[in-house]
Amino acid sequence: VSYGVFLLVFFILGGFFFWRYGMTESGKLSWDRLKLSVPYVGTLYKKLYLSRIADNMNTMLVSGIPMVRALELTSAVVDNEIYKRALLDATEAVKGGKSVSDSLGEKKIIPGIMIQMIKVGEESGELGKILKTLSDFYSREVINAVDTLVDLIEPTMIVLLGLGVGFLLASVLI
Repeated sequence: VSYGVFLLVFFILGGFFFWRYGMTESGKLSWDRLKLSVPYVGTLYKKLYLSRIADNMNTMLVSGIPMVRALELTSAVVDNEIYKRALLDATEAVKGGKSVSDSLGEKKIIPGIMIQMIKVGEESGELGKILKTLSDFYSREVINAVDTLVDLIEPTMIVLLGLGVGFLLASVLI
């Protein structure tokens, strides 16, 4: 009780400095890296970003936008610094004459199946359709992952509620 004001000031100042750090370039990178490294939620984020990349690139290529510009715009849309840097590096490699699949293949964050499907799309001339297929696949994966997460939350909440009621009952009886 005596130090409540100090704790309140500490938490307010800590929150302010954490927010300020989150606005810097290294803070954004650290936050995005943390989001991708959390065990179950990180997988969900990866699928969400891959779905966003495939969907955006499909829309741009079908609209007739050149590949280099599509990669640049997709990097701005993806909303994750790690994927943004990977796409910008791939853009520079494509400008240098590499194929999209080869330039994205150098990045560990892009899964091999996506690279192989992009390679097939480049070789067959149907990259737009392949990206649409990838976008649909990852969208379904995101929906399935969210449903699974919700299904895991329900039993956890029931157990926590039961423990709370048991604690309350034990405190009344004691």
